[in-house]
Amino acid sequence: MTIHPANDLGLPDDGRTAVARYRRGRISAERGPGLRRTLARDREVARRARKRSEPAMSDTSKGPIFIVGVARSGTTLLRYMLCSHPNIYVPPESNFIPRFFRKRPSQPISRESAVRIVEQVARYRTFWRDWREEPLEPQAFVDALPVLTPTALVEALYSRYAHQYGAVRWGDKSTIYAEWVDLFDEICPTCKIIHIIRDPRDVTVSSLDAYRGSRFFYMDPYYSARMWSRRIGAGIASGQRLPPNRYHEIRYEDLTQDPQARVRTLCDFLEEDFHPAMLAPKAEAQKHYHKFGIHQRVRGEVTSSRTGRWRRDLSAADQRLVQRLVREWLPEFGYEVEDLGRPGVPERIRAACLRVKFEVVDLARWVLRGIGVFNPARLLLSLPRQRPRIGGSLDTTSGPRPL
Repeated sequence: MTIHPANDLGLPDDGRTAVARYRRGRISAERGPGLRRTLARDREVARRARKRSEPAMSDTSKGPIFIVGVARSGTTLLRYMLCSHPNIYVPPESNFIPRFFRKRPSQPISRESAVRIVEQVARYRTFWRDWREEPLEPQAFVDALPVLTPTALVEALYSRYAHQYGAVRWGDKSTIYAEWVDLFDEICPTCKIIHIIRDPRDVTVSSLDAYRGSRFFYMDPYYSARMWSRRIGAGIASGQRLPPNRYHEIRYEDLTQDPQARVRTLCDFLEEDFHPAMLAPKAEAQKHYHKFGIHQRVRGEVTSSRTGRWRRDLSAADQRLVQRLVREWLPEFGYEVEDLGRPGVPERIRAACLRVKFEVVDLARWVLRGIGVFNPARLLLSLPRQRPRIGGSLDTTSGPRPL
């Protein structure tokens, strides 16, 4: 289900004005309808600019697939649904594309730089978890590229991964990527973006369950809600620039409540035939490493039983805090704004403290990204580890998640 058709809002190609102002902080993606109204003023200009400047795309052209969405929104479930299609394979999270290609995504790269990039990519252990061949030899891999560009390098790497599973089409799924849709559009001009969205209150519950202990000191209800707003806003702002056949939004709640209808719609969007195996992603998930840990539920049946658990599992104070931070977004996606009462003085003081903490963590993230660290949680591995409890069992395999 496309909640907001990609041609409903847009940005002019000649300046990306609203997104540029958003990224510079002049308007906030955390105030959803305000951002949408700003984008809407450029709607007709964007349509005319696209018509003039974008090359015509064949109806049968198929590009790579990027799954974007906030962590704990169903991105892993969607990954295994797509991997259950015989033509598609989506590797584990990468997180490295922005690090290496954000500055000059369309420019040629030297052989030395390409070899160095492949050598550094080899250190992303999670990405290689399902690799079936011998490890890449960086120099031989680079020498086999038809041209030395980011597009060619990414295409060759992911295609080789997909071919190991008999697939002809590759994808990527990383939770930090909702903020990098513009970059993917430059590197892969025919890519398709699937943006999965979940009720931020349920996202908060799931995040608090999954990310506990010293390594995840930054996780709290305030952090979860603010990051949800930021990444949802960034993904939508970028997605509205794309034509309707390249950007698709789907709610987690709709996917789990009526998977057959939603997966058929996804297949139409991807220009692929529907395969019944996509409705049973547990078969694909069970081949991989999620027997325990924060993703163990994808090894079971697709269920909507986790929807609305925030009403039971979030304290009244946390419900008020999260809803206040995402209030303007909720009606945009069909989520109810509940009457939760007014926060008292202690709640306001706590919210102010959590805001200060968030701003400090956010500044640290910004500094680290400036030096090329896009998954800061990797730096926290040396800290004492407390395993998160998922459904009463201890997680023995969970890895670091991106801040």
